Amino acid sequence: MRRHKRRWAAIPAVIAATGLLGACGTTAEPAAEGPVTIEYWSGLQGTDVLVEEWNEANPDIQVALSTSDGSWGEQFAKLMAALQSGDAPCLMLMPYDYIPSLLVADALTEVTDEVAGYESDYLESTWELVNYAGATYGVPSGSGPMAMYYRADKFAELGIDVPATWEQFEQAARDVSTKAPGTYLIGLGGDSHTDFISLVGQKSDPWFEISDDAWSVDITNPESEEVADYWQRLRDEGLLNMTNRWDPTFYNDLSEGRQLAVIGGAWQAPLLAGNVSGGAGEWAIAPMPNWTEGDVASSSNGGGAQLAIKGCEHPDEAMQFANWLTTDMDAILSLKSFPAMKTDEMSTPDEVKTFFGGAEINQELAEYALAMRPWRYSPTWTEGMTVLGDSMSAFKDGSGTLSDLLATLEAQQIESMKALGISVTEP
Repeated sequence: MRRHKRRWAAIPAVIAATGLLGACGTTAEPAAEGPVTIEYWSGLQGTDVLVEEWNEANPDIQVALSTSDGSWGEQFAKLMAALQSGDAPCLMLMPYDYIPSLLVADALTEVTDEVAGYESDYLESTWELVNYAGATYGVPSGSGPMAMYYRADKFAELGIDVPATWEQFEQAARDVSTKAPGTYLIGLGGDSHTDFISLVGQKSDPWFEISDDAWSVDITNPESEEVADYWQRLRDEGLLNMTNRWDPTFYNDLSEGRQLAVIGGAWQAPLLAGNVSGGAGEWAIAPMPNWTEGDVASSSNGGGAQLAIKGCEHPDEAMQFANWLTTDMDAILSLKSFPAMKTDEMSTPDEVKTFFGGAEINQELAEYALAMRPWRYSPTWTEGMTVLGDSMSAFKDGSGTLSDLLATLEAQQIESMKALGISVTEP
């Protein structure tokens, strides 16, 4: 292992103030006289109804909601500008992969003490995503346990068994191609980089970790390379639908039976129910295939956290609201999110249940969530996402491979962290 000795805590303007190693803790303000108002930013449709419900039931802790529109990158930029102008909220919803970047930007407030009593409410895999170097910065708001969604009628028609292993899945992809030319079992488009990461995360240890005041980076590990080689082989053999995931054609392919399955996070289920017209009632769900028969490992795709923002004057009250918002099942489902909390029983919205033939698929997804493997993101992941996007586009058009993606991303992440003065341990 090679280690770059310059400690990231030695760069006051960028690193030391971030508190990634516990330096940015904050002490809750004494209880205020009269109602406390929490400024809250969220871009999820339907949040206004939930805020009204909270405010009616909690006169002493009032939440003032501002809708945060645009992509996550645009919301990140909006927050940075608000912090500079002194107009930042107390609480904000952001994806897990932005948390280390927010820490480097000194945008968060530590709430380790304020949320200590809430830890048991959440899955261990999601709680880890709001904790860095022993400090906690919010509560998990959603998760995305990976699953396989598939056309059960088409599988039966073609004589395809539901694959339990990736070896069986590869054979099923070949069988679909042979028995129904022009039809694909699965796709992996040029904008599916988060899907690819989740596929890797089922087998690989996290690419990033904090240890001994440094970040370790190991993206090109053997397990990640094995996953990359697997999907590259399917692409090279013409077994993948290369339609982009966020292109409208994606739903057309599913509706018209050109693609028979989707492997994705729990949030895929309501999107499929709302956008796929073909096969309603014939879709089913199964665990994502595993690398070893009998294993039940899953991984996460998506989700975010309710984060305490720097300058929050009432972190305790903010976390009370955040905990309610993320552990009230009706609230979670109304936002079309999947919970990050522990739950023994979970209902499925009627329209989703109908699409999946009456199955309580959310209960199944909750079971898959228990098998999610841990993951980590880096302090420069926002830059890495651009590299990922470019590399996935190259994978789609054939000018690059998924192995190239791993190598390019590893080099970029190491270089970008070193540029910030962050101590990095390389493979």
